[in-house]
Formats: sequence, structure tokens, C-alpha cells
Amino acid sequence: MIQLSAYGSFFSLYIYGLLLLPALVLGLCGCRLKYYGMLLSLPLLWSLLGADLPHFLAFLAGEFCLLVLFYYGWQKQGWHANFFYYGVLLCSIAPVAFIKYAIVASIPGVAFLGVSYMSFRIWQMLVEIHDGHVTVFKPLEILYFITFFPTLSSGPIDRLARFSGDLAARISGRTYADEYLAYGLKKLLKGIVYKFACANLLFMYALSKIPTEITLLNALAYMYVYTFYLYFDFAGYSDMAIGTGYLLGIRVPENFNQPFLAKSMKELWERWHMSLSRWFGDYIFSRFVLNLLRGGYVKKQSTAARLGFFVTMTVMGIWHGFTLYYIVYGMYHGLALALTDYYLKTKFYRHHFKKPYYKWVSRVVTFHLFAFGLLIFSGYLLKF
Repeated sequence: MIQLSAYGSFFSLYIYGLLLLPALVLGLCGCRLKYYGMLLSLPLLWSLLGADLPHFLAFLAGEFCLLVLFYYGWQKQGWHANFFYYGVLLCSIAPVAFIKYAIVASIPGVAFLGVSYMSFRIWQMLVEIHDGHVTVFKPLEILYFITFFPTLSSGPIDRLARFSGDLAARISGRTYADEYLAYGLKKLLKGIVYKFACANLLFMYALSKIPTEITLLNALAYMYVYTFYLYFDFAGYSDMAIGTGYLLGIRVPENFNQPFLAKSMKELWERWHMSLSRWFGDYIFSRFVLNLLRGGYVKKQSTAARLGFFVTMTVMGIWHGFTLYYIVYGMYHGLALALTDYYLKTKFYRHHFKKPYYKWVSRVVTFHLFAFGLLIFSGYLLKF
């Protein structure tokens, strides 16, 4: 069996290219790509996962059974209905929590590629079934959505309704050539440059050369280099995933939008890993804030929002892993967003934000606040 590495090598890209050639021919002929994409998922998932495939299939089978159980058993009435909803949701979260713990505890043979992004899709569907947004359960389409291989390892995080709309769309050969093939190849090329030129060179000639001894100068050097390395690496993976998705007729959402031009931490999270930010905003932040206000736990919307920022980002940190530096990273960003929300309502901000110098100063400050967060995220400062 050939072991691929999900955009991590030129060999993987070469294999992807060979397997995508029929999709290009089908697309240019105006044929639907849905079934070829589903068929292509089978060998690629096998090659990506290797020996972890049994764990992946067991996890997928369990989570999919929970989805089926919840879809056909959900009743929107009475306290027992919510008890059923939260019970299924906890059962869905439990395996992922165990896998995250197993990574920290160094338990071998548990973690596997794609578990985090698959989980986002599954939890999203449970919430949307609960809210009544999923009215028709199409097993093959849902399985394809959950296991969509271009975004399995690195995102972006898609939504079922948007994904299903792309699957149902009839695309002419001209439209495919102009809007899918051209853009997909452009994103692939950009991702290759970001990942294999920018990120790899930064790692080989800068990041890996910084001493592990923690001093102020070493920490500053690591902070700057790691920030740009992570951006080019992650944005490169995302662009290659988006490009591959477009070649299969799926308009995978964008994930980065010039984040280092942001003038506040709130704006930065609207530009960095945008699909993750929107997912947490829709499924955790907005619901947490609404429940605080409806339950009368807090009276001011601003207070609820700031608590929501802190809780949401802390959960985001825990989702990355149970390691201390991930949790501290999440709490740091939660505090930064809460303080940013307070600052944006001050007289000082209202008096200065239109001045010519302000946007440049705010961009520099925002970049350094974010870069320090990534220094925490890297584990360079907290190695235990």
C-alpha cells in the first residue's frame, strides 16, 4: 500500500494529480463529479490512514450510528428530548476527548488523521438536526461530507447545507473550466509555494536553528519565525485543500484573508482560520451568550459577550489538545478578545481610530499580541 501524507510531499501531490485527472475530464465534459468524488475517497482514505484505517472506520461507524439514532429519534418536545440531545452529543464528544487525552498520555495506536475535523462536521450535524435544519437524511451524501478527503487533515471546516448545494449543482463544461478548474489550479499553486517554498525554507534555515535554551532573544526570534512559518504552512495546506475541492466541484470555503493586516484581535480572528472562527462563533459563542442572557445570569450584553469570548476560546484551546500550553493559549486569546471588545467601546478608540497613523500602529500591536499567542501555542515556553 502507498502511504500518502495529505499535501505533505511532492509524491503525494503527484498521486493526487493522477487520481484527479478523470475528475478534470468529467468536469470539462459537463458531467457530475459527485459519484467520482465518493469513489475516489475510498483509495485515498486508505492511503492516507494506512494502519490507522481500522480505528478510523470504527470511529466513523460509531459516530454515524449516533447521527442516525439522533435523526430518527429526535423529538422536539419535553425535557426528555433535550436530555436525549445532550446525551447523544456527549457520547459523540467522548471518543474525541479520549483520543486527545491519549495523545497527552502517550497511549499508542489511538489517534488518527482527520479525527478533529471529522468531529466538527459530526457535531455540527447533531446541532443542526436539533435545530431542524437537516430535514432529509441522505446517508451517502452525509458520509461523503464527513469524510471529504481534501479537507480531512487541515480543514477548512465546511457546512452540510453549503456542501450539499454544491453536490446538487449542475455545472457546464465552460463554467467548470472558468470557475472551478482555473481557480482550483491557482489555489493549488499558491499552496505549493506557501508550503514547500516559504514554510519549508523558514523551518530549515531559521526555526530549526533557534536554540532551545529560553532567553529573551531566543524567545523573540522563535515568536517571529514561528508565526510566519505556521501561517505559510497552514495557509498552504488550506489552499491546496481548497484547490483540490474545487477540482471536484466543491467550493470549499476560504480559510485565510491577509490576517496580519488586521487592526484588532477581533478582526484578526475574522481573517485567520476563518472557518474555525465561524464554527466556534455559531455553535459555541452565540449559543453561550444567548443562554446567559435568556437565563438572566447576566444583564448586560457586553458582559455576556466578553464571558462568551473567554469560554469559547478556552474551549478552542482544549480542542487542540489537553496539553497545558494549548489550554493557556486558548485562555490568552479569550482574555485578549474580551479586552479588545472593551477597548473598542472606549472614548480613546473612538477619538483615534480615524487618524492616519492609527491603522498602522494598531496593526503592529495586533500582530505582536497574536504572535505572542502563537509562541504559547508552539510550546516553546511551556515544555511540560
